[in-house]
Amino acid sequence: MIKFRAVLLVLIAGMVIFFGGCWIPENFKANVTVNKDGGYTFTYDGTLVYAPTFTAAEQGELTKTDEEDGEKKLKETPDIEKVAYLGKGRYKVYAEKRVSPGNDYDFMDIFSVDSQPDGSIEITVVKLEDDARKQLKSIGAKINGELTVSLKKGVKVINHNAQRKPLFFGLFGSYKWESESFDDVPLIVVKPAFN
Repeated sequence: MIKFRAVLLVLIAGMVIFFGGCWIPENFKANVTVNKDGGYTFTYDGTLVYAPTFTAAEQGELTKTDEEDGEKKLKETPDIEKVAYLGKGRYKVYAEKRVSPGNDYDFMDIFSVDSQPDGSIEITVVKLEDDARKQLKSIGAKINGELTVSLKKGVKVINHNAQRKPLFFGLFGSYKWESESFDDVPLIVVKPAFN
């Protein structure tokens, strides 16, 4: 029994090192609204799961320090306005960030908005390496939620893989993706009106 427990603790420590600061989005609604000048607003309303704490909880080794560590990390993130601990490494979070034209933004190493040399903007979800996806699946971690990209008048779409797009020649609605797998990688490239 002691030997098994030691192996289990080594495994958990390895997962913590492997995942580092890995946050898993769960039951979320993320939105990026791109303005015609290239500025944009990002919002995230949903649950974030802290992989090291989730792993410890799944293995029955969760400590109060583990729980406090994830909450502390979230509260130190400037764009996060609200945090509530839900248990087992899950945190209810609301974040909002307004970004000036030409500036990049990354939310928790999950969502990325990058200005390109040609003036376009690439909005995507950071793709996990195969090993990371396998590890997350092996501990029962799941991703689910919706990413919506809304464009102000004059912003043109260069490329996208959206599951749903605006209706009536782009006049009504937004580009949307439903993410239910670590294999889903939403992508849209847009060109603001000023370029």
